[in-house]
Amino acid sequence: MLPWWVWLLLWTALVLALLVVVGALLWRSFRKFLGMVEATGELADQLGTLDIPEPVLDKPELAVLAVARDIRDREDARRARRSELRRSRHERRMARARRITRVDATSTMWPPDWYR
Repeated sequence: MLPWWVWLLLWTALVLALLVVVGALLWRSFRKFLGMVEATGELADQLGTLDIPEPVLDKPELAVLAVARDIRDREDARRARRSELRRSRHERRMARARRITRVDATSTMWPPDWYR
């Protein structure tokens, strides 16, 4: 059995090692944070040199204030567009299915091992 003072020295060393590791991690994180702040400042300076016009935002039209006929026409146009997209996608898929399922066996080069 170890004397009480050995346990005291052991735990003191462990606590000091823990404090050193935590301090090193905090210092490293602090240095990375300062680097990030510096990089952000440089990026802000670079963005300042770009001539980007301010975006012009249109005010949205309120459906409550719009005429019912306009809303119906807009919705019908949206539905027609979606229907047309669905139809064209279906046609593309069917054309692809016909293309990949149609195999001309006379012009296909089969592996020579199949002829044995």
